[in-house]
Amino acid sequence: MNMITNKRELYFYLKEDMKRNGIASIRDYYFHFLIGSEHARVFRYILCLRKCEYHYNNFTPPTHTTNTGGLLITSWHKVCYTVMYVKLKWLGSKYGIQIPINCCGYGLRIMHLSGGGGVHINAEKVGNYCGFNAGVLLGNKDSQDNRPLLGDRVAFGPGAKAIGKVRIGNNVFVAANAVVTKDVPDNVVVGGVPAKILECKDDKVNYSR
Repeated sequence: MNMITNKRELYFYLKEDMKRNGIASIRDYYFHFLIGSEHARVFRYILCLRKCEYHYNNFTPPTHTTNTGGLLITSWHKVCYTVMYVKLKWLGSKYGIQIPINCCGYGLRIMHLSGGGGVHINAEKVGNYCGFNAGVLLGNKDSQDNRPLLGDRVAFGPGAKAIGKVRIGNNVFVAANAVVTKDVPDNVVVGGVPAKILECKDDKVNYSR
């Protein structure tokens, strides 16, 4: 499970997310946001998502903590989580992005919001350095117990989908409009409906960058 439990982890996640979305620094983010850059709007959502995760994961103090300070810190995190959660839902509706908390690893990249279709990631887990294009859907089949599980450095082209309890390995590219309904091994390109292996690649190739 991907978890941000302290500020050091929060800053690390944000640093990797910024790099993957073409943002050099927080100052660079504000500049690009003011001029209306798409990748800045994406990072605005991701920034809110990471803060939401951080505060959510700090709700409950250790069971042995009974001092007032510990309870106040927990209450503060709960208030901040509530504010961030409301903002996350608003941004998700505005930009067409839906990602549950504690789902995606660091280095998350979302591309081409203006392409239409939004990005809906309802997965059990998404690894590190994964990328998603416009119109991507990762969804459950019948119940939340049957959701996709992605490895590291997985990239989805425009309109690609993965449905049900499927495992997608590391270094995989899912071609545009493909529909993944079965497990996918490491280091391959898949495409079609249903998706099939189109090509095997060297494990050093990074498809998600």
